Amino acid sequence: MRLPHFIRSALATLAVASWAAGAPVQLTRGPGNDTEAAWSPDGTRLAFQSDRGGELGVYVLDLGTGEVKPLVVGPGHACFPAWSPDGKLVAYAHARFTSTAAQGLENGYNLFVVSAAGGEPRRLTGGLARDYAPAFTADGKQLLFSSTRGARENSVGLFRMPTAGGDPEPVLVQDSADVAHVQPALSPDGRHLAFGYIAGFRSNWSIRLAKAADPADAFPLTDPAAPFYGPRWSPDGALVACTGYQPGDLGWGVYLLETATGRRVRLDAGEGNARSPAWSPDGKELVFEGNAGGFYKLYRMAVPAASFPPLPEEEGEAGPPVVRLSFVDPPETMVADLSGAGNDGKVEGELAWADGGATFGTGGYVTIPNAKGCDFGTGPFSVRIVLQVAKHTDQLRLITVADYPDNRLGWQVFLQENNHVCFNARDSLKQFLGAFSDAPLPVGRKVTLVGVRRANGRVELYVDGRKQNQSASGAFYAYPVPNQLRIGTQFDGNAPFPGTVYAFEVYRRALTRKEIGCETLQEFLAR
Repeated sequence: MRLPHFIRSALATLAVASWAAGAPVQLTRGPGNDTEAAWSPDGTRLAFQSDRGGELGVYVLDLGTGEVKPLVVGPGHACFPAWSPDGKLVAYAHARFTSTAAQGLENGYNLFVVSAAGGEPRRLTGGLARDYAPAFTADGKQLLFSSTRGARENSVGLFRMPTAGGDPEPVLVQDSADVAHVQPALSPDGRHLAFGYIAGFRSNWSIRLAKAADPADAFPLTDPAAPFYGPRWSPDGALVACTGYQPGDLGWGVYLLETATGRRVRLDAGEGNARSPAWSPDGKELVFEGNAGGFYKLYRMAVPAASFPPLPEEEGEAGPPVVRLSFVDPPETMVADLSGAGNDGKVEGELAWADGGATFGTGGYVTIPNAKGCDFGTGPFSVRIVLQVAKHTDQLRLITVADYPDNRLGWQVFLQENNHVCFNARDSLKQFLGAFSDAPLPVGRKVTLVGVRRANGRVELYVDGRKQNQSASGAFYAYPVPNQLRIGTQFDGNAPFPGTVYAFEVYRRALTRKEIGCETLQEFLAR
């Protein structure tokens, strides 16, 4: 994994506005790019990374005099500076790119701390892992950071370690291909952790809030339909500043996110791209990097009393399902359709019936021939399945497939070889467009899956009410009357699903967040 992919690449569903904050003031000049600034706790200095000397180094800008002094320079890359709460130390990541072990440091990004007054740096981590984006806890005793350590896949996790030194320990690790948790930031009260998140090479960065006591318990503060990354809390915890871009923007911009509601506003930071905002200690100003003059330079701006627009109201519930199968009672040959549309499911082969569900995996399946109401055209539809995975395997397993005359894989819900679940639809050329789960489905407990193709062609997947990060757009295939809907195998009997299905529903519309069972941001913050 190349570090810049996670540093620089980092139709919104929430209300958005743009807000002018007054003309930004340029702070740095000269050759090279000045980026990733961090404000000192006393508000008098900025630490930042720059390639003005050729190699990437850490510099300190005195805001009173405008003088820039090198703090960590020399061979290699020194980057992502962070101040300790008392202002005495600066933590940073450093890599020295060597061709032989005899030349010096390991060929990885490692963490160091150095006195803010300068001096000999002290190493905190070592090895070939990429450790970067350090952030101090409020008491200064711990560092949170992003790292590839221990990863077998192309992934980045969150770790912590004592500032005094010691062994790093995992905070949040999801070792799956192209999954990353980066640039952690603790809320001022210490209850929540914000970080950038991505799942899938073609996905967008999003910002997640997690419970600091249980970082796996997270909520998406931004939707992955548009990229946002690099969260930084305001001193009062009411806002998060970040980098973002969405359709209609002329480039990357500085956004403010209201942590209580998820509403956001883009600040007018002038021409060009604006990235990596950081708060002044009093919360009245932001520093950011902008490239209006070509190279990225540092700017400061006053934070306006931003007026956030009202949240859009979601459409109300309307329309019953066209298929509703319940597997509570073992049938003789047909599973009754409770929707009233007459889409009874025919049992083929052997199924096991127990505990309110039908267990597949031996080749048996349920088919609904010419399912009525499943001729969606290019309109929206949803599928909801309650199931339980019996075991993880390295085989493709079809939970359900919609078989159409000109597209036998019209839409599907299936388990991949890596045990992640996928809901897919098709574009107008019948090409695959999928939404994938962030993690493998759990084994041995019930899980509710909801796949949605929206009217705008967006394909989304929800697992137990949580929207998954990797989605797709452009799914405008016009679905005619299907040959069949099948549960338990591929349309030809291959790829059986070894698990239990408890409920199966299909709708001719997009389910609402309430119907999907999505937790609201307010509910997440309250618990």
